[in-house]
Amino acid sequence: METKAQIKKKIVRIVLTLTAILLLKGLFAWSNRFSDFYFHRWYDWSSLAFRQITGIVPFSVGDVIYTAWIVSGIFYLLKLCYKLIRLSWQDAGLQVLRGIHFLLKVYLAFLILWGFNYERNPLTIDTGLVSGPYNTQQLYQLSDTLLQLVNKDKANTGDTLGAMVADTSGAPMFQKAVGAYAVAAKTWPALRYRGVSVKPAMFGNWLNYTGTTGYLNPFTNEAQINTTVPAVLQPFITCHEIAHQLGYAPEEDANFVGYLAATSIPDSHFRYAANFDMFMYSVRQLGHQDTTLAKAIWNKTLPGVKADYKSIITFYEAYTGKVDDYSAMLYDRYLKANKQEKGIRSYSEVTGWLIAYFKIK
Repeated sequence: METKAQIKKKIVRIVLTLTAILLLKGLFAWSNRFSDFYFHRWYDWSSLAFRQITGIVPFSVGDVIYTAWIVSGIFYLLKLCYKLIRLSWQDAGLQVLRGIHFLLKVYLAFLILWGFNYERNPLTIDTGLVSGPYNTQQLYQLSDTLLQLVNKDKANTGDTLGAMVADTSGAPMFQKAVGAYAVAAKTWPALRYRGVSVKPAMFGNWLNYTGTTGYLNPFTNEAQINTTVPAVLQPFITCHEIAHQLGYAPEEDANFVGYLAATSIPDSHFRYAANFDMFMYSVRQLGHQDTTLAKAIWNKTLPGVKADYKSIITFYEAYTGKVDDYSAMLYDRYLKANKQEKGIRSYSEVTGWLIAYFKIK
C-alpha cells in the first residue's frame, strides 16, 4: 500500500511539473509582456546572480553537477535493473516515475534559467543590422573581404608560415575576452558583460571526442572553454560562449556577437582567431554553391592560415569516431528542437549577419 501511495504522489507531481512547463510555454506564445519580463528583467537578473556566485569558485561548478548527475544516473539504472530482476513491478514502476519526474524538473529549470532565450531574436534591435537572403556573388565578396582580414591579422601575429601558438604575453586569454566585450559595449550597449564566470572545462580531452570546443552551462551560467583544442580556436570560442551568457541563444547570433567583441580590440591573436573562424564559415558556404570560387579564395591564404587549418584537422583526427557522429546527431536534434531549423548548420548562418555588417550589396 505504501508503494501505491508513493506512486500516486509521484504521478501528481509529474502532472504538476508538466502543467508548469506547458503554462510557461503558453505564456511565452501568447503574452508579449511575459516574454519581455523574462528577457529584460528575469534573465538579466538571474544570469548575473549565478555568474557572480559561480565566478567566485575557481573550478567549474556546472561540471561538478553534471558529474554528480552521471554518477547518480548509473546508480539509478542499477537500482532499476535490480528491481526488474526481482520482479518488483511496483517498485520498478515507482523508480521509473522518479526518473521521469527528475527529467521534467531538469527541463523546467533549463527553460526558466536559459532555454526561453531561444524564443528571442534581439540582434536587429541590438545592432541595427538586418540579416536576409544572400546570393553567391555576395558570399564571394564576403569571403574575399575576410580573406584580406585573415591574411593581415595572421601577419600581425608575427608568423605567416606556422600554426598559431597561444599568446602568453600580457593579460590571460579569458581576461582579454572580457576586456573585448567592455570595448564592444561602447558601440553596442547590449553587449555589456557583468559578473565574469568563464572557466576551462574540467573534461576537455573527453569533450574532444564529441567535437565540443565550448559550452554554456544553462544551470549555472558558466561559460566553459575547452582549452585543449588548438590555440587558434580558443579566443573566439571564449567570445562566443560569453555571447551565450548575455542571452544570445541561436548559434549564428552568438557567432556574430562573439565576432563583434573579438574584433573590437587591437589584439592580433583575437582578431585573427575571429576572422579565421568567420572566413572558414564563409568559404565553406561558398564551396556549397561554387567550388571553383571557393578554391580560388582558399589558394590566396597565407601558408600560416593553411597551417592553422591543417593543425585543426590533425588534432581532431585522433578523436574522430562513432562518439563524434552520435554527439553531432544529438546536438543537431537539440538545436532543431529549440527553433534552429538548420541544426548544426545554423553556425554557418552567421554569414548573413556578416554580409549586413560589411554592407556587401
